[in-house]
Amino acid sequence: MIYFPSLFPDEILYSAFSRYHRDSGNENHKLTMEDLFGDTQVCASLLFPSHLTSLCDRMPPGSLYSPEELIIYHTFLPYYALFISDKRYLEMKEIMKSGKGTSAYMQIGKPASTVKTQQGLRYCPTCVIRDREIYGEAYWHRSHQADGVFVCHYHPNALITTNVTHTKQRNKHEYVSLEIILKNEDLQYNPVPPQSFNILKFIAEQTNLLLSSSWNPLGLLKLNRFYVSKLQHMGLANHTGRIRWADLIPAFNLFFGKELLIELQSHIELSQEATWLHKLLRKPRVTCHPLRHLLVLGFLGETIESMTNQISDYKISYEPFGKGPWPCLNKAANHYKDPVISSCEITRCSKTGMPVGTFSCSCGFVYSRKGPDQSNDDRFKIGRIKNFGEVWNEKLRIISQQDISLREMSRRLGCDPKTVISRLSDSKTVISSAVDQESMRYKEEWKKLISSNSELSVTELRKLNQSAYTWLYRHDRTWLHEHSPVNRKSIKKRERINWEERDHQIAKEVQLAANEILYGKSDKLIRVTKTEIGRRIGKLPLLFKMLHKLPETAKQLNVVLETVEEFQKRRINLKAVELMNTNAIVKRWELIRVSGLRKKFIEIHHDVIDDLTVT
Repeated sequence: MIYFPSLFPDEILYSAFSRYHRDSGNENHKLTMEDLFGDTQVCASLLFPSHLTSLCDRMPPGSLYSPEELIIYHTFLPYYALFISDKRYLEMKEIMKSGKGTSAYMQIGKPASTVKTQQGLRYCPTCVIRDREIYGEAYWHRSHQADGVFVCHYHPNALITTNVTHTKQRNKHEYVSLEIILKNEDLQYNPVPPQSFNILKFIAEQTNLLLSSSWNPLGLLKLNRFYVSKLQHMGLANHTGRIRWADLIPAFNLFFGKELLIELQSHIELSQEATWLHKLLRKPRVTCHPLRHLLVLGFLGETIESMTNQISDYKISYEPFGKGPWPCLNKAANHYKDPVISSCEITRCSKTGMPVGTFSCSCGFVYSRKGPDQSNDDRFKIGRIKNFGEVWNEKLRIISQQDISLREMSRRLGCDPKTVISRLSDSKTVISSAVDQESMRYKEEWKKLISSNSELSVTELRKLNQSAYTWLYRHDRTWLHEHSPVNRKSIKKRERINWEERDHQIAKEVQLAANEILYGKSDKLIRVTKTEIGRRIGKLPLLFKMLHKLPETAKQLNVVLETVEEFQKRRINLKAVELMNTNAIVKRWELIRVSGLRKKFIEIHHDVIDDLTVT
């Protein structure tokens, strides 16, 4: 060849070949194949063109293009690179360099994929205008031809699909340039559905990122571990990596929407058991289409860049309790809260399905807690103590012989007082000693209290030493009753109550209390209620429990008690008087405001308000 067109950014090789065919003046496409590859039988492949070594050898002298550069920047192999094995990646390169192009699609798994290649090459009308201004002509962009790309990653508009197809061609040697297509049709600007635009934009951007960078294969196992660890953080997989499909599939379909997933050939029904998502997230055995990897990344809130960074930094493990070492929470040990535990055994809670971590220290202290941890403070929480250990037990034996209370013992050991008693039950001598010492101490205190306050009742004595009374009541109630003063009230002969006289007296007190509420000097307006009257006369229980024996009092209450409406009416009149003392005219809105009336009371008392105010 004496001429080969310069390749534009993001231009697919098919586009460069179509421009060469147009500029060469060849009427027969086989002549173009002969010029490019030296073989008239080569097919016009869009995604994985072959014979690239022959192509570079036939380029004009001084050409800087190499088969490696053409593969990376102008074919679709980088689109698949991250998601296939190293061996497959190298095999694909060799196939594209050599003349075995028919096996390229088989190697990448295209025929078996359920994502069928979209018919018709696509272009962005805004890119056409931009390319003509910068490069002098429009060309087929590589990033626009990927499966699932319906919008331009650079411009906020939909791509336009042409009738130029690269599958099932009548003439499999034909190359068609974009400029030839544009001569026969006008530029169109298709709107993008707003409900799916962000997702489609994400797919387009990530597709362009895959194509515009030189990626090395990550390996199917690393990809699988990354996806599962993210699902574990989202609560859609347990600590062992078992996927909760009943939760994952509905959440996945809801995130994208059924219509969009159908359009992207990736919709999944909950009843299906061997879908592409199952194959991708279970033990990796086969490769999956890059579009579906992008869908999973979008659902997980990740990108190609964040995924590759985390995998390269080995940040793909799921650690529901963080990284070790973990602190020992044995309050009896010298290394309390120090990070000395190096291993954590993780199991599954049978009730909630959440991970449970068990931490065992060399001091014998074993505790567990339910995860995952939400903050660093969770590292210092105990869900359940499984074993106290010898260090804890020794500390218990020592402090149990000291003159301290059970509550203080439990505080020092970091447990409940009942736990101290139950743990001491293994040593009856020690427990009896500790309990007996405490019993003797409280009994002495109680005896001294009685001797120095012989005139007081049990209730009065209890207030003077609440702790001694409570301990004896719980642990030796018989002794407490035998050594307490006799209730003097039980000795006195109960006098009969003159209910008629009491009724007459209380009725007078009710009237006085009601007058005090109504006319007494108080900064706060108070409603006349049974509770308020009873509180003021000090006979609240009688008014509620014994009113059936106080007929005169009941009659008096019926006379003086105020309903809510009556109280509000009194409030309105008083506030009106206050306003009249300061204002010549009382306005309706001012009276309502100072009276603090709710809307329903304004409607009830509108006649009263209207009589006292002017509009």
